[in-house]
Amino acid sequence: MEPLQRSTRTHSRTIILAAGAFTAMGTGAIYMWSIFNKPLMAQFGYSASEVSLVYSLFMFMSLVGSIIAGWLQNRMESRRIVLGSGMLFGLGWFLTGFADNLPMLYLCFSGLAGLGNGFLYNTIVAVVIKWFPDRRGFANGICIGAIGMSSIIFAPLGNFLIEAFDVQMAFHIVGVIWIVIYLVFSNLLQTPPPDWAPGGKAAGTPDAAASNAPAPTRQVNYSAGQMVRTPLFYCLFLMYMTAVTSGLMITGHASNIGQELAGLTAGEGAIMVAVLAVGSTLGRFGFGAASDHIGRFNTLLIALGLNAIVMFLIMPQATSFVPFLASVCVVGACFGGTLTVVPAIVGDAFGSANFGQNYSFVYAGYTTASFIGPLAAATAIETAGNYLPAFTTAGALSLVGIALVFACKHFYNKLG
Repeated sequence: MEPLQRSTRTHSRTIILAAGAFTAMGTGAIYMWSIFNKPLMAQFGYSASEVSLVYSLFMFMSLVGSIIAGWLQNRMESRRIVLGSGMLFGLGWFLTGFADNLPMLYLCFSGLAGLGNGFLYNTIVAVVIKWFPDRRGFANGICIGAIGMSSIIFAPLGNFLIEAFDVQMAFHIVGVIWIVIYLVFSNLLQTPPPDWAPGGKAAGTPDAAASNAPAPTRQVNYSAGQMVRTPLFYCLFLMYMTAVTSGLMITGHASNIGQELAGLTAGEGAIMVAVLAVGSTLGRFGFGAASDHIGRFNTLLIALGLNAIVMFLIMPQATSFVPFLASVCVVGACFGGTLTVVPAIVGDAFGSANFGQNYSFVYAGYTTASFIGPLAAATAIETAGNYLPAFTTAGALSLVGIALVFACKHFYNKLG
């Protein structure tokens, strides 16, 4: 069943891509959560673990929202989902400003904002993918790249608001900003008409050239139930989990790793966080566009291979500012590239009609990695006194990911 679209006006797909990229930036706001940690701890006396749990619960609720959104997209107009979830997302941020105890903090931010975040991410990516069946890697790279840019733009804003007012007022103001953004731009995010196709190409047909594998001989649009009965789904889930674990590990500990390994100052360590975000953004753009030309699986092999080299050979020796900066940038690019290419593979393999729900199940691999990666780094520093075992773990997982890419390609070729 195609999503209901009562609007007779269809905007150009370039405008829709721009609107998708801009609204997707809201879902990257969680990457600036770290700037709220210390102010919350200072004002309310929370422990580091109590504040960290906010992030983990947010990611879990995002997964829940993503799964529900995938189901709703075949039953409700996408623009209405974006509007409703945008209001929920903004309201969660706004109400967090009133949360003066942990249960309220978990409910407002992790619960409401997290759920809205999952609805938004899944729906926005699904809309963009459906408008660009011929250039999924490029379009997804633009959309996901905008998410990576979010912390670069909004983290300074959040920090300014905290310093100018206080942490509670910062939540209020940011919440209002999101509400206004989604009120204004949600109407642009409509799915294409059922008979629409770019240049007359049959919509929903897997892109053989893009995926570097023979396309099935029939048009394929798998339901979620059909997808989870294929070996490809399980390979994609595991590959996604192993491929992003190292990136999430570095994301959560970039500043601390730099200070411990390369002797960076706290200020230089903060720069590493920005460098990681820039690298991730460039990787999302670059690897996404490359996957349209050299193939999705070839692109993933390059990203995972580079990541393994950095983790095994370069990062342990990056004991000064410049080598460490370069290493972090490469890790960020590989991480961002993976986030861009995997959704494109889901669209190639299982079709566009049910992309939202299908990708939400594969996205669970990312959610799983968000617990594994940071925990591995924390365990390494607590047990060994340094991060070197974490680098070895990350490198090994990259090699496992490479093996899983070959398995994914094999099962992709078997789809009929």
